[in-house]
Amino acid sequence: MASGPGMVQAPPAGQGHARRRMASDHAYPPASGGYGVSGFGPMGVSSSLDDGGGQWLTNYLRRIWAWEQMDFESCFDQIVSLIGPPQSMAKVYKLANYRKKTKNQWARDDPAFALVEIGFLLVSALGWGIACIHTKLTVARFILLFANELIGYWFLGGIVIGGICATVANRFLIEHSVHSVAQTVEWLYAFDIHCNGFLVSFLFTHVLQFFLLPILLGDGFVPTLLANLLWTAAISSYFFVTHLGYRALPFLRHTEYYLYPIAGVWLIFVVLLLFAIMGYRINVTRVMAAFYFGH
Repeated sequence: MASGPGMVQAPPAGQGHARRRMASDHAYPPASGGYGVSGFGPMGVSSSLDDGGGQWLTNYLRRIWAWEQMDFESCFDQIVSLIGPPQSMAKVYKLANYRKKTKNQWARDDPAFALVEIGFLLVSALGWGIACIHTKLTVARFILLFANELIGYWFLGGIVIGGICATVANRFLIEHSVHSVAQTVEWLYAFDIHCNGFLVSFLFTHVLQFFLLPILLGDGFVPTLLANLLWTAAISSYFFVTHLGYRALPFLRHTEYYLYPIAGVWLIFVVLLLFAIMGYRINVTRVMAAFYFGH
C-alpha cells in the first residue's frame, strides 16, 4: 500500500515483533556503528574493532540471560520462512535490512535463534544416540556426542565457513562508491547466515535422514543413491541460503560466487553415482554412521 503524508508504512512480516521489543532494547544498546567489525583477518577473525572494543559481543552474550527480551515468536516465524520456497527464505534477510535502518547493524542482536538451534541439536543428539547406540548410550557418551555436534559441527563450522565467506566478501566483492559510506560484512552477520543455512541443512541431515535410516543404511545401489542425494541436497541448500544472505547486502556485487560450491557438490554426487554403477558404492550416510557411532 502506498504511503502518504500522515501515514506510517507497516514493516515486513516479523518486524512487528522487533518493534515491540525496541522499547526494552535500550538496556543493551549496540556498540557504535553496529557490531563494529571493520575488517577481517585470516579465516574471518576481525582485524579491528570499533571504539566499543568488543562491547557488541558483551551485549550479545549478556542477552542470553535476559529471556524476557528474546523474541522467540519472531524466531519461529523466521524458521518457518527458511523452510519455505526461496521467496520465503528471502524474507528473513529483509529483517536484516530493517535492523540496519533501525539499529545500524545487519546481524541479529537477539540470541534467540542461536539458542533454538542449540536446543534442536540437543534433541537431535539424544535421538541419534538412542537410535544408533541403544544400551551403550551413557551420560558421558551423550555429552560427548552433543559437544561434537555443538562445537564441531555448528560453532566451529560457522567460524570457519562464515569467516571464509565474509573474508571473500570484504576483500573482493565490496562495491565502493564515493556517494556512500564504506561498509563491510559484520562477523556476527556472517555467523547469522551460517545459522540460517545450518537450519535448512539440519532438516536434511538430522531429521529426514534420521527417519530414513533403515533405508539409507542398506548395502545396495538404491540406498547409496538416496543417501548421497540427501547429503547433496543438504549441502546445496546451505550454500543457497548463504548466497541469499550475502545478496541481501546492497554494497556487495557478484554474490553469485557463493553458488559455485553447489556445482562442486553436484559434481561429486555424479562421480559417486558413476562409482556406484561400477560397483564401488560409497554411501555417505554409512560413512557418517561409522564416524560417529562406530558402525
